[in-house]
Amino acid sequence: MDPYTNPPGRSRWRRGVYAAGLVIPFTATQLWALLVLLRLAPLDGLVGQAFVLILLGSVVALWAAWRWTWQLGRDRDRAPEPAPKTRIPT
Repeated sequence: MDPYTNPPGRSRWRRGVYAAGLVIPFTATQLWALLVLLRLAPLDGLVGQAFVLILLGSVVALWAAWRWTWQLGRDRDRAPEPAPKTRIPT
């Protein structure tokens, strides 16, 4: 290890932790609300159709939140690796 290089930054790790700190309670709240609806509401007729819409909306919201968390935690500062050089036959 070269003693003159800068240590890696922690900003990527912090962004991911902060994002997860927001998304985990959101996920728990969404799951709790869905379980309450499953337990209390009869799922026939319009209530059942509304429950399906709520379920789909919750799934989309959770997917978007976890995708956002994943993107914040990714290492975007690192340059992409160069493409391998191909030899030109002579």
